[in-house]
Amino acid sequence: MKPAARPARCLPRATPAARGFTLIDVLVLLVLLALVAGSLTVLFSRLASASALALREREALTVALALVEEAAAMPFTFCDADDARVRTASAATLGPAGCASLVDALGPEPGESRYGPSRFDHVSDYAGLLMPGPGCAGGLCLADGSLLNPPGSALAGCSARIDVTPQALPGVAALDAFGRAQALRVSARVRCPGRADAVVDTVRVRHAPRSP
Repeated sequence: MKPAARPARCLPRATPAARGFTLIDVLVLLVLLALVAGSLTVLFSRLASASALALREREALTVALALVEEAAAMPFTFCDADDARVRTASAATLGPAGCASLVDALGPEPGESRYGPSRFDHVSDYAGLLMPGPGCAGGLCLADGSLLNPPGSALAGCSARIDVTPQALPGVAALDAFGRAQALRVSARVRCPGRADAVVDTVRVRHAPRSP
């Protein structure tokens, strides 16, 4: 009889000797880290620039909105607010049923200014208002004449314009029988270097002609 075969013995495999990082590995890692850090720096720089630009655009939009609200809050009557019959006139014309001397018209009356001493007192007075302009040579001004955008501010170099024009609406003609506006579109545009214009507008209807 043949002797029984002995089971094969499993011998442990030889393991390669453990090795550390080589100089090339370290250099590759440093290059990768530098690329990632550079990309993040560029990304954060662009985000910061975009955030600053968005802030300046919001400030310009806020100025345009404030100008529209200021103008639209003024009286819109048959007669100018200084007319003797502003509270009794029933038509935008001169005569017993109308104004004594000052029918409402686009643009300020002689001597009136946004900054005083004789201030704007009617929506239409704001037609064609410019900043910089008379009474506001430095740029954008508040109603008291103080400068809103001094050099170095986010709005430095910006300008503004207000347009007031007759506007037809459903059921309301732009002009009445005397050729005077019954509805006005008030639009403010703030323009800053290197940015899109900020534009805000609204419509004001002459719904209370005897209530200045």
